[in-house]
Amino acid sequence: MPARRVVLLGSTGSIGTQTMDVIEQLRAVHVHHEVIALSAGHDSPRFRAQIEAACPQWICVADEVEASRLASDFPDAAVVWGRGGLVQLAQLDKADLVVNALVGSVGLPPTLAALDRGKAVALANKESLAIGGELIAHALQARSGSLVSIDSEHHALYRCLGDRPPREVRRLLLTASGGPFLRSSAEDLVDMTPERALRHPTWSMGHRITIDCATMVNKAFEVIGAHRLFGIPYEAISVLIHPDSHVHSLVEFVDGSLLAELGPRDMRIAIQGILTYPEHAPTQLSRLPIEEGFTLSFEPFSPQQFPAYATVLEAARAGGTALAAINAADETLITRFLNRDIGFPDIASGLARTLDQWRVEFDPHRSPVSLPAIEAADAWARSFARQL
Repeated sequence: MPARRVVLLGSTGSIGTQTMDVIEQLRAVHVHHEVIALSAGHDSPRFRAQIEAACPQWICVADEVEASRLASDFPDAAVVWGRGGLVQLAQLDKADLVVNALVGSVGLPPTLAALDRGKAVALANKESLAIGGELIAHALQARSGSLVSIDSEHHALYRCLGDRPPREVRRLLLTASGGPFLRSSAEDLVDMTPERALRHPTWSMGHRITIDCATMVNKAFEVIGAHRLFGIPYEAISVLIHPDSHVHSLVEFVDGSLLAELGPRDMRIAIQGILTYPEHAPTQLSRLPIEEGFTLSFEPFSPQQFPAYATVLEAARAGGTALAAINAADETLITRFLNRDIGFPDIASGLARTLDQWRVEFDPHRSPVSLPAIEAADAWARSFARQL
């Protein structure tokens, strides 16, 4: 199994720290990946510990002052900063694989930059695939780069679909736990606190993705990603409530048969699958206790219960920069909710109002999607959502 030289963007977040853990565990089975570059939003004890463990040749943080401090403390590494620094790391000549574990729209430019240089990209940044799907598709067609998704649902679909052509697929079924408010009524949600919303029943993740799971925005992004990655139309992609989160995705074929991938609730399985693709490596991760007796339960998904989900998919069908606006508004509204400036239901209603106003501001004057157009819609939506 060949070793890879890895650039890891967003190393201190949930996916980033688990990627570092997987790389370390793979050494036990003689798979030696070299982390040549690390980026984090800020200088922190966790980031410094990662630098000391991996000894990367390049380092990036968001702030110039923090970058200067890191350069002084780690003289053997080249230190860059800001969004330009992320693009530099994504295009390093020595990189075999760029793992993009950034959060939010900031992840799109380095994804495009890496693909433009023909790099292999492992994408945990769902937002860039949603808001920049057309640009990513063009980059993949124009260059020799490749892209796979680090996502438990998408990883399950890779394994279930294999090389089967889309004509054999009747539909894709993405599972969802339902988040912390699956059994809550609309009236219950009015007084829900950030602490309650961050209490996900089955997964441990960062704040934004956890709130996105509570609103089902995250699931809508996964549906959009599945559409982009596998070429399956939206009407053939369904969501199924599976509170236990042991079945990650299912594929129903035209003959009525189903294939599903089951596994522990551990993102490191998907991360390792990407890092060792196309081979499988042994792992010391936990196993499902199926010998002890095991029950799987599924429930229908109700979009009416999660209005933000429907708004995101409506934006996807609208095209243009609608998803860029929705993503930016979502980031802003989540921050306002976590700061107790708005209530939990205001996230969904704010997204709906953003899409309505986007149609007024942008849709009548639609131009081809470009990175500047996406950035313009992003900036407009953040301002709009701050004023709601």
